[in-house]
Amino acid sequence: MRATLRPRDGGRIASLWREEPNGRRTDVLVPMPEAAFDPAYWPKAGSYPLAPFSNRIRDAAFRFGEARVALVPHPAAAPHAQHGFSQMRPWTVTQETGTAIEMRYRHEPDEWPWAFEAVQRIALDPSGLTHEIAVESLADTAMPVGLGIHPYFAVSQGDRIRFNADALWEQDADGCGRQLVPLAGSAGHYDSRHAGKAATIYYAGWDGVASIHRQDGTRILIQSAAPLDHFVFHVPAGGGYLCLEPVSHVADAFNLAAAGHSGTGMRVLNPNEAISAKVRIGLA
Repeated sequence: MRATLRPRDGGRIASLWREEPNGRRTDVLVPMPEAAFDPAYWPKAGSYPLAPFSNRIRDAAFRFGEARVALVPHPAAAPHAQHGFSQMRPWTVTQETGTAIEMRYRHEPDEWPWAFEAVQRIALDPSGLTHEIAVESLADTAMPVGLGIHPYFAVSQGDRIRFNADALWEQDADGCGRQLVPLAGSAGHYDSRHAGKAATIYYAGWDGVASIHRQDGTRILIQSAAPLDHFVFHVPAGGGYLCLEPVSHVADAFNLAAAGHSGTGMRVLNPNEAISAKVRIGLA
């Protein structure tokens, strides 16, 4: 197994592949081009961290306690904020070996008014990698938080995708969660072929296992556990890639929680508390 990383470009995994005996490579992730890019308009490739929140925040604003927090809208999702912001800022490598790396992003208060430090630890092994991500509060007061990862898997139309979940979140036209709907019986078992139809679905109660059975004979296995019990399934029009995103909360969780919705997945860190998660991506 081989991987390349781009810490200064948002703490990204730029590529993950298996080097075959015949000199060819079996890509697990869509490889990122080597060229520089605008941090707000990143290539749809590789994998990046989601911290201190995942997906969208409606109108780039939310209330937490007595405070109203106004964030910077993301230009591709305006007027909403999207995918945190740590993946648009440089990370610093703090440890490195031939098969493992640790990188950190330290946040000083700006539009996001709480100080925190995020850390990623990525380790290769003979069949894949383990990706740990954590956020530690350095703030003086409690702060809301979410995290996850956003991989772009290399797939072809006809590849088979499988996973299980207990519920999904209905969403509105802005791509924000609206209502949690339980999935009964076979409705909670996703087993379908990759196609070119655009889709974005927010699942909850994910059991922590997803697989991609590719027509080239390889099987990609994605495994995780709490707090990453939400799961985003995304296919762009044309099906050029597949995003299976283990995350801790639904899109717009902070506003939904403030409005009294349960099951959003939003967490709260008190000063000096931390939240961490682990994802394994491998070839089975």
